[in-house]
Amino acid sequence: MLYRPRASPGIEVKVADRCSAVPMATPNSSPGPTAGSTAASSVLVRRRPKERPNGSLPIYSRPGAYRRPKSKRAVPTTYPVKGKTCGQGTEGLLKRHSDDEDDTELLNRSKALRHELREGAQDILDLWGDFPERASHLRQEMKDAREDAAKEREEFQEVMRRKADQIRKKIAEEREDSERKAIETRRIRKAQDQQRHQARTEYREFRREGRRAGLR
Repeated sequence: MLYRPRASPGIEVKVADRCSAVPMATPNSSPGPTAGSTAASSVLVRRRPKERPNGSLPIYSRPGAYRRPKSKRAVPTTYPVKGKTCGQGTEGLLKRHSDDEDDTELLNRSKALRHELREGAQDILDLWGDFPERASHLRQEMKDAREDAAKEREEFQEVMRRKADQIRKKIAEEREDSERKAIETRRIRKAQDQQRHQARTEYREFRREGRRAGLR
């Protein structure tokens, strides 16, 4: 369905028929074909009306490409801060003073950071500068430690050998002493056995002699 706009006063609209085109005189119309022309169609010149036709959408509500809405920017105010009554010159002075303090603080921080970095770099350089000497000293200490450990190991082994020899010697002496005591004990026991045997023999002889004397 085609929408035909309402004609405004003073403007005539040309309508082309399928069979023939009839030109009309309009104040602002372009020159069209003559009445005796045998052309199938004529050029239509339409003029946009000044008023928006009824039922058409406004320009801002017509569909179009999506655009991200712009964020509202903060508008700088010239009013002083609440609770502080000062003029514009004083406010600018305070602002410059605050900016100077911030700059001074940043400079102090950067100086302190540079000083720390310089000290760290110097420590690293000193460490790497003394590294060969420290490595040599460390190697010498390790060598001395190995020598001391070997010496202590030898001394410990010597002490253990002496103690082992003393223990073996003491065990041998105790064994000899126990063997000597065992021999002495056997000799004493043998002598006691001989004495008991002799006493029994003498007692038997004494009884025999007593019996013989009684028979007489």
